[in-house]
Amino acid sequence: MKKLLAIIPFLTAATCLAQSDIERQASSAASLIEQAQKADNDSLRSIYAAQAVETFEAAITQDDAMTVAFGDIKPISVLATVDNKLRIFSWGIQNSEGKYSYYGFVQAKSQDGETVTTRLVDKKDETPRPGETEMEAANWYGAIYYEMVQLGGKKSNIYALAGWDGGDLFINRKVLEQIRVKDNGTVYFGGYFTDEHKRTCERLIFEFTERAVMCLRFDKRLKMFVADHMTIPPEYNGNPKFRGPDGSFDGYMYQKGNWIYVPDLDFKGSRF
Repeated sequence: MKKLLAIIPFLTAATCLAQSDIERQASSAASLIEQAQKADNDSLRSIYAAQAVETFEAAITQDDAMTVAFGDIKPISVLATVDNKLRIFSWGIQNSEGKYSYYGFVQAKSQDGETVTTRLVDKKDETPRPGETEMEAANWYGAIYYEMVQLGGKKSNIYALAGWDGGDLFINRKVLEQIRVKDNGTVYFGGYFTDEHKRTCERLIFEFTERAVMCLRFDKRLKMFVADHMTIPPEYNGNPKFRGPDGSFDGYMYQKGNWIYVPDLDFKGSRF
């Protein structure tokens, strides 16, 4: 017993050192992202962005990485389930023309309990109809996720994701996405959504003027995602550069595998 007690401090110290190294690498990746965001030209941005991806991947694929919480490592968004079976890291870098490129990783537990780390590759600009296309990690819509909600019960492998896409100098976007973890730990994105025009799609993409702010959040009381209803004044002939909130709210509720559109929610003064 004495030998065992003597060994424990060394194991604890080794674990702490490993975690410290992982955190340092993650911090280095965050610094590289910040350098990319502040770089003078797109060539430098690309170099720093690539280095950040490699550095962050080296950090999160170490043996003890799943024991590290990765709390506040801005500008990297970190979302994780309570049981740590799914973690999503995402960030974005704006180029000289105002457009964003997005980067990220998914870590998920396979059915065998193995942690599978998958790089996310932003391909939305190369996808003709991204709202209507089921996507995988190598063909990702690309956004900074800020909220994740498990769907269909505690044993479910399906989650909802709300994200922000900076679009360009004139337009911002919000996206309501669904991610499913396969038995082997890989993931794919897409669900059965119905939008306000009764069209079916794989994900909801809300496009609006850069000058507006759109709320898209999960309301625990209503058990649905709630969003500002966005409209374009008639005089602007459907130009999304002028779309903004009109003061009303819509809901998107997950029911038996389908996302149902719920118009004209009444909050009675309560909001998110």
